Amino acid sequence: MTAPHTTPITPRLKNDNWDLHQIAERGGIPESMIKGTISRQQFADYLGQAIHINRALDAALTNAIVAMPELAKLVTDDQSFEPYFAADLEYFETPEADTLGPGVQRFIDHINAHADEPLHIFGLHYVRLGACNGNRFVARKLRQVFGITHPTNGMMSQDPFGQSQRDQWTTFKTGIDALTLTDAQRDELFAGTRAAYVLTINLDLQDYASDEQLLAKHSKSLDREVFEQGHSVHVQPN
Repeated sequence: MTAPHTTPITPRLKNDNWDLHQIAERGGIPESMIKGTISRQQFADYLGQAIHINRALDAALTNAIVAMPELAKLVTDDQSFEPYFAADLEYFETPEADTLGPGVQRFIDHINAHADEPLHIFGLHYVRLGACNGNRFVARKLRQVFGITHPTNGMMSQDPFGQSQRDQWTTFKTGIDALTLTDAQRDELFAGTRAAYVLTINLDLQDYASDEQLLAKHSKSLDREVFEQGHSVHVQPN
């Protein structure tokens, strides 16, 4: 049996995914949310699609904890995202989508296909939870654009933890680094994080693009220094 590692894994989860992370913030819905150019209805329609992904991931994560109980102390009840999306849809008076876009269906199919790999599922959740760090910026921008004054109205899916976000994220990462994982388990966790970025980028694409295809398309415009400046722990929402 391979001996477990004792070195932290979270630096790898960030440092070895920065390229896809940067691509994920370009174009389509993500970029329009970041820039605040998305319309109120477009955002509501996005929520109606995305709630299906989050429902599937919440369910898979529950099963992952059963299969790997040591994850239970890292995944708190408030990390279930379906209720946040449901609350936002109620605020915008928009129903869930009846017909799923191809990228949304691919994401759900991926979750189901890896349902027996608890660390892969946990990796998908890691990216979802980590996205809340940047989504606090998004929520603040969209509140301004949509004229929303209450901090929770319509933005729970983006900013569910409010002022406690950074502390919760730090605690979550510390808990991950405290896990005793073999090389194979670390690779499974990393594969889940990598897949989360690829699937997120593909949400706006009719035809699936692999990570190799995405990197070949964007490689010349990727900038590690810009990424680090924009994702530093010292960056605060304006």
